[in-house]
Amino acid sequence: MQLHLIVSIAAVVLSTVEASAEILKVVVNDTIQPISAEYIARGIDEAQHRNAQAVLIEINTPGGLVDSTREIIQHITASSIPVIIYVTPSGSRAASAGFFILESADIAAMAPGTNTGAAHPVILGGGKMDDVMKEKMENDAAALMRSPYCADETTPAGNTAFVTPRHRSQRWTEA
Repeated sequence: MQLHLIVSIAAVVLSTVEASAEILKVVVNDTIQPISAEYIARGIDEAQHRNAQAVLIEINTPGGLVDSTREIIQHITASSIPVIIYVTPSGSRAASAGFFILESADIAAMAPGTNTGAAHPVILGGGKMDDVMKEKMENDAAALMRSPYCADETTPAGNTAFVTPRHRSQRWTEA
């Protein structure tokens, strides 16, 4: 009887050890650019190859390029495993492009003392753009902000205050 109990306990302990979750961590501490997109894509691919339970992307960025941001969002939303984005350490930010990336995650989290936002398109090198181009860029950025959330459900006509599939208010993300 005792031997049977010991074997049963050992089997439970061993199965628990074998089932421990692997979370692959990717750290982005720079502007968002093509190498950032490639690095994150490789991290997600590696996590899927390892059958990891999730990908954790620790991020601290002032923002970056729209094309690289789009590529990163595409990899995150296409991932078959959950992607967690964590703005860390304290004092860090996920500004501009970082905000878009943060919002595309399955789980978005921020360490105390971090911030996000300032997600408005700008022209590299400064300068003033004409009003038509400015409006086009703003509309494109707003559409990008909506796109990761609308992929799985139809937007009710005229309603911009719905809760997204990732359970975030679209009205809040566009504010």
